[in-house]
Amino acid sequence: MKLIYSYYKSIPTTNQAEEFACANYWKYSWEKNGWGTCMLNSTHAQVSSLCGKLLRKLTTESSNIKSDASRGYDFFNARYVRWCALHAAGGGWMCDYDVVNKSFTTEIADQLEQEGTLHINSGEPAYIFYATRDHCESVIRKFIQNDMVENGMLKNEAEILGVVSNLYPILPLVHRTKKTQDNPKSEIMKKLCYE
Repeated sequence: MKLIYSYYKSIPTTNQAEEFACANYWKYSWEKNGWGTCMLNSTHAQVSSLCGKLLRKLTTESSNIKSDASRGYDFFNARYVRWCALHAAGGGWMCDYDVVNKSFTTEIADQLEQEGTLHINSGEPAYIFYATRDHCESVIRKFIQNDMVENGMLKNEAEILGVVSNLYPILPLVHRTKKTQDNPKSEIMKKLCYE
């Protein structure tokens, strides 16, 4: 069964019950569309031979982030270290656990995999991507070698990598959930899961 991975890092400033609810709806939506699901964490990331180098780079880069430019070091760390977890897992598809699968099938994913070894959304922080194990290694090396922060703001992963998204055809098949003033992410995800 084709797997979709996500990455969890406990961030003290977040509502853990809300995070777990989102992860459960993420799991439900992907399995409903024929995928297996697997949640990775920092223990998986540490298996990657590049994790230590990347963590040292992140520590250095974090001092360049404006205090209001991110949700803090833990968020910054998770955004990039998840690539080490995917590398250790052997590559594959990964998305944030607030991404609901509406109709992105494994057959569509298989077709995209035939077209290249790296697929990533661009123009905003990466929330869905595919990379082979070798391409994960190349991505991590680029993170280590290049600046991740510009003018106090985090660069998007696709920008650091110098790639433009070829995922536009599948982006309508998934929904990246953002909380609203009236509803937490989990409530929005629940509605999408049971439409």
